[in-house]
Amino acid sequence: MASKSNALTKRIGFMPNRDIPIYLLIAPAVLLLLVFHYIPIYGIIIGFKDYSPFKGVMASNWVGLKHFKEFITDPTYWNVMKNTIIINIYSLIFSFPAPIILALLLNELTNMKFKKVVQTISYLPYFISWVVAASLAISILSPTTGIVNVAINSIFGTEPTYFMVKKEYFRTILIGTGIWKGIGMSSVYYLAAITSIDPTLYEAATIDGAGKWRQTWNITIPGLTSIIIVLLLLQIGSLLSIGFEQVYLLYNPMVYEVADVISTYTYRLGLEQAQFSATTAIGITQSIVNFGLLFAANKTAKKIAGWSMW
Repeated sequence: MASKSNALTKRIGFMPNRDIPIYLLIAPAVLLLLVFHYIPIYGIIIGFKDYSPFKGVMASNWVGLKHFKEFITDPTYWNVMKNTIIINIYSLIFSFPAPIILALLLNELTNMKFKKVVQTISYLPYFISWVVAASLAISILSPTTGIVNVAINSIFGTEPTYFMVKKEYFRTILIGTGIWKGIGMSSVYYLAAITSIDPTLYEAATIDGAGKWRQTWNITIPGLTSIIIVLLLLQIGSLLSIGFEQVYLLYNPMVYEVADVISTYTYRLGLEQAQFSATTAIGITQSIVNFGLLFAANKTAKKIAGWSMW
């Protein structure tokens, strides 16, 4: 019997003495996922009902696709969608490569003390909340006391510029503050990947006469391909889910036309106007589109780079 039990255990691949502690270790994370991510999924039915907090989810009247039709035919929604896509494309073009470039530059530093100082300075903004970061940005760009306007006025003698209420500047400010806040921590992933590259490859390249640029282009960047693809896929998969805090704290009614994104639009629609069913319908559509983008990007990465998340 013991031999049969051992054979069965080997066939199944479950070893109690080893596996049970591992399952207990991941149990809290699985429980959190169930409680906060999977159980609330039933709430998507609000998007198909005229939801009333007084009636509750189940007692509210079914209306089918009414709310989906309403927001699809709403011109405001399509302007918000356009802003979301444009800002995210800018982020892909400028924000995504920034930590890769920083990691490559840090990797070439030979003075370890200077390297640690640069890393520390670049990491610090990540640990500042967006409330503080947005306040700093608004103060720096202030038309009266902001250092940017003071410098421009002292050099060129021009009138102060109200950066935060100018439509043509808002997206640049948004992308710039995002890079400033996240570049340091994001570079950690790439620095960790660089350390896993076999040092003998660089030694062989040096013997063959390859300079730093050719080593970076032919060894370091190919060594980062996997992590770049993973992070790029994740960013593409959240293309319509740009961070709420950053936009909400930086924008104002003067720049709504170019700054209002899906997350801020649904916030005003849901919490300020209590249109819970409409915001749920928008959220469902947003999730479906994000999944489609992630799936398409994953298939494209597999076809082009030969590597994908699944």
